[in-house]
Formats: sequence, C-alpha cells, structure tokens
Amino acid sequence: MGYQGDGLLCSDIDECLSGLHSCHPKARCNNTLGSYSCRCSRFAACTNSPGSFSCQCTAGYRGDGFTCTDVDECSLAEQCHSNALCINIPGSYNCTCQVGYSGDGVFQSTCVNNQGSFYCLCPSGFILVNKTFCQDIDECKEQNNPCGVNEECKNIDGSFECSCQLGYYRLANNMECVDMDECKTNPCHVNASCLNTIGSHTCTCKRGFSGNGTQCEDIDECSAEGTCHSRALCANFIGGYFCSCQEGFNGNGFACEDVDECALPETKCPSFSKCVNSPGAHVCSCLNGTLADNDTCVPPSSLCEPACHRHGLCHQSPAEYQCVCDHGYVGDGITCSDIDECQMENICPEKETECINIPGSFACACRKGYSLNGTKCLVESHYIFVLYSLNSISELSELNITNQMLQIRPFYGLGDLRRGLYLDIT
Repeated sequence: MGYQGDGLLCSDIDECLSGLHSCHPKARCNNTLGSYSCRCSRFAACTNSPGSFSCQCTAGYRGDGFTCTDVDECSLAEQCHSNALCINIPGSYNCTCQVGYSGDGVFQSTCVNNQGSFYCLCPSGFILVNKTFCQDIDECKEQNNPCGVNEECKNIDGSFECSCQLGYYRLANNMECVDMDECKTNPCHVNASCLNTIGSHTCTCKRGFSGNGTQCEDIDECSAEGTCHSRALCANFIGGYFCSCQEGFNGNGFACEDVDECALPETKCPSFSKCVNSPGAHVCSCLNGTLADNDTCVPPSSLCEPACHRHGLCHQSPAEYQCVCDHGYVGDGITCSDIDECQMENICPEKETECINIPGSFACACRKGYSLNGTKCLVESHYIFVLYSLNSISELSELNITNQMLQIRPFYGLGDLRRGLYLDIT
C-alpha cells in the first residue's frame, strides 16, 4: 500500500496528485513516502481529537479552517478614529493619525465643552478611563452569555461577534447554528467508518485494520499465534484472512479433524501389511518396524526431528516428516506404549479361550482343561487302562467308578490272551 511496481522495483504513489487521498476538499494534501497527510490552512490552528482533527482560522481570518481568508477590518465600522487612516494587513490592521493629528489612531473620547470646564464621551462599546481615554469593553466577559445556542462570543473593538462553534454552521446569517455533518466530506481514511456526532465526528478503522481513523493499516492476522487451527493454513489479505485445513484434515480452518485414511475404501495396503492412520496421512506397516513400499518392506525414514520411538515409524506427510506409533502401540510416535488388547471387551469371543497380551499384539489361547484341536479348543480326555481276562469282566464293579460316565473301548494286546478296556472319564 502506498507503492506501485512489479515487486522488484517499487515507486511511491503520489496520493495527492492522483486523488487517492481522503483529505477535506479544501485541506492541503501533503504526499509522503508510502502515504500522505492532510493539513489545515497555514492561517488556521489544528486541534487534535480521538481519531481525527479539526481546523479553525486564527484571529484576523475567516473560513472553515482548511481555507482561511484575511478579514478586512478596515471595512468594518469605526475601527479607527475618525481622523485616522485604517490600513489593513494580513490578519490585522493599523490605525494611523492623519496629518495634523497625533495619537494612537484608535478610538478617542469626544470632548464636550461646558461652561468653565469640559468632559469626555466614549462611543458605544467603550468605557472612559481616567476621564480621558476610551477603553474597549469585552462584552464576552462583561455580559452573561450574549450569544445563542451553539455559538461562541468573539470580542472586537467596540462590539462583539457571535460565530458558530466548531462543528456547527449557519445556513444563512439570520439563522441559528446547526450541526455540521463532517462525514459528508469524507474526512476519514478509505478503510475507516465515519460517525457524525453533535458538533464533531469520529473516524474508526474498519475490521481488519488498525490506526486512528485518518490513517488505517491492514492487520496481518496470520502473524498472530492461534488465529487458525494448528493443522490449518492461514492466508492474509487486505482487511481480512482465510483459514483452510491442511491436506488430510477436514474442517473450516478454525477446527480441523484428521481424516482416517485407513477407513476409506480407496486406501489399499499390501496383504502382508496393516494400515496405520497418521495425522494427515497413513502408512502401511509390515508389523516388524518397517514400512510397505512397492510390495516390499523398507526401513522408515530417518528425517524426523526429534527421532521416533523404537516402536515409532517416521514417514512423510503433506506438511512435514512425522512419527506415528506402529500397529498395536499408542502415543505420538516420539513416545509409544503397548496397547493391552486384553482390556478390550470380548476380544476373545470363544468361552473356551483366554486373552494373552504380547508387545504390539495379543493371542487367544485355550483355557486350562482344554486343548487345541485344529482351530477349536476341546475338553481334554483322561483314560484309565484296565487289564482283564475274558472270564473276569464282572470285576469292573470293583473299580468303584460307577458314578462316572464311562466309555468302554476294547483293547487287544499282542499275542496276549488278556484283554483291556480304555475307560474315558469325561
């Protein structure tokens, strides 16, 4: 702002010459490097106010403060003595006695002769001092509020004037002073709002800008920490900014949530690997500390700073290199701890099995009293081998196991006349 060019070569914009300023139409525009300033007339006094300023012509001049013209006091009645010459000068006047007269040229008393004496008379607006000198009466001090509403009193020789207070004006000489809407003349900066007030106005920079209202500069919101979400990108522009979530995140830029790529149907990992979600990205873990890449397992990157945990995987995300804990571990990748899957509900659904936690994983093993038969856990069998002869089968009653459920299976020994039974106690 305030300069033009291609970025390699920049030159100052003369806002005063090009008309790109917000000065009062009658104020003097002063160009500066990269900006400009508005000045009152050199015959006016500048008064600062919050967010603005005002100009008021000094004594001996009249106008709105931006344009001040000399008051010809000699055109006003009875400025000098009747036998004096009035000479107007910028901002004032001089009274010089004519040839043949002496004095200061100002009003003098009128001498009235009477029998045996004399006395002096002063014109209206003057008081006789020491019986010989006429001194101007300050009506603004002597009289109680001689002017009307929104007017201010200004003493002049022999009289006084009632001019409108700052921020007021007359539609005609015989009318009262009314509020001046300064906002109609655009006294504020182009990026500020003007609010007219009784007898004055205020300039306030618009949202996204800072300054006093007559000068407003863009606020770089992106330079402030926490403007957008930590996983969002901030783009500043004149008068505002825009937040957008990084790749791999969803949201409005002020709140961003990670996209779980592992839950998306288009995310594919080789059959020998497992998908591990990472903030803004994902990796395919070979479950041995390596990553799947082109149907092979390769070591993780070493570019993460600080280094990842021994169970962490360093990989590249859309934003930077980052760590993520391997499958079966939890943490931020720099610190990882084993997940105890056995604490999860119904992790081993078969009632004949029990969960055994192992680093990075778990196993479902057969409970005590059961043994693995293929993929099923079955009750273990206990057999009692009983030898008997063909003539003593009735001796089974002597085993005293009549309350057990027995499964009797014949057994034949090699070359032996004896016979045997397997008693399966289930």
